[in-house]
Amino acid sequence: MKAVVLCAGYGTRMRPLTTYLAKAMVPVAGRPLLEHILVKLRDHGFTEVIVVVCVHAEQVLHYFGDGARWQMNLSYSVSERPWGTAGELDRLREQLQDEEHFIVHYGDILTNLDTRRLADEHLRHSADLTVGLVTGVRIHTGLVELDAEGRLLSFREKPALPMPTNAGVFALSQRALEFCAPGKDFSTDVFPLMIAAGLRTRGFVDRAAYWLDVGRLSDLDEANRLMGDENREHGPEHGG
Repeated sequence: MKAVVLCAGYGTRMRPLTTYLAKAMVPVAGRPLLEHILVKLRDHGFTEVIVVVCVHAEQVLHYFGDGARWQMNLSYSVSERPWGTAGELDRLREQLQDEEHFIVHYGDILTNLDTRRLADEHLRHSADLTVGLVTGVRIHTGLVELDAEGRLLSFREKPALPMPTNAGVFALSQRALEFCAPGKDFSTDVFPLMIAAGLRTRGFVDRAAYWLDVGRLSDLDEANRLMGDENREHGPEHGG
């Protein structure tokens, strides 16, 4: 089963770093963000990967090449501008035409969600969509409770969300491509349409997984701590 990693955003929230650096190349614990994602995919058995890139794409192609250094086979989809997460898949129809099912991984997410188990569950249920879900994700601001007169009743700083959260990793069947189009996104457009159409949609919850959205400069400290701790615990994740 192939995997697709979506790295085509402008990375505006990461500026000024991304003014001259591809977001996928932003360093986390001494390695590009994308390298952490690819190593996790490889370790879960996904060695055939399409990387979708846009701004400063040449940096990604030069560093990762054909993926041999990581015992992977990498190919690329390069565009002049982002097309939306689902729009990028629409542009990959030819490259995915022989894949009955495939994995999609957002390029600004760090997680050790068990992608192999997600794929196995997806295939076992012959699903059209299986969304990877994580628990304990904290929002970036505080929540308050007010009474009718506006008095503050409670305040919780960056609380954990009470329900499983989209991890930005999911499995799709070929049928999902019917709902992909330029300018469309998976979470706001494709997933709701697939559910409404009665397709076979499922969720895979990995309660043991860590998860971090590395979308802003302020996320880098936590990303460096998280991946630095993992590298110290498991040793360097070299590709060869």
